[in-house]
Amino acid sequence: MLAALVAGCAGQATMSPPSDPRSQPTGGIESIKNWRAEGRVAIQRANEGWSAKLRWQKNANTYQLRLIAPLGRGTYQIAGDSKRVVMITPNGDYFESSDARSLMDEQLGWSIPLVGAEYWLLGLAAPDSEPSSVMRDDAGLLKDMQQSGWRISVLKRVHVDGFDLPAKLYFHYQDLKVRIAISAWSLNAR
Repeated sequence: MLAALVAGCAGQATMSPPSDPRSQPTGGIESIKNWRAEGRVAIQRANEGWSAKLRWQKNANTYQLRLIAPLGRGTYQIAGDSKRVVMITPNGDYFESSDARSLMDEQLGWSIPLVGAEYWLLGLAAPDSEPSSVMRDDAGLLKDMQQSGWRISVLKRVHVDGFDLPAKLYFHYQDLKVRIAISAWSLNAR
């Protein structure tokens, strides 16, 4: 009888939530180191708006972001790593900085924290700061959170190579609203 009681209790283990929201289940998404996302981005700051095609590629420690403006208005290319970022504007001007956010602010009039947003785009919390107000879907994947002053929402997911990756996201910081719709994911892209 004691053996039956112990066996019955073994299947009813209770789990308490971890203290660090970043340690929640991610469906293995954190193992993705090389990826490419293509889609559209819409930016709104106060009463101004801007949209573009988006091509964002991440390879281990480097990234490349291409923002292709409509109606032949050109392409902004941003490439870098944790120490250096380079931007090439549609008219061919070349800018270099150690800070992507200040470079984007100067040239585009808006910015997002690219290193953090690389994680957000995958539906993960960035490892550099503690997220708050974390909400998860039924599968335990990130649905909404606050991190580094930003609100990050995953509005829709799509199944890609065994992973449930974001297809629609919303980032909000003060008067800046960023909407991203990803139409194609490529994993292990180089």
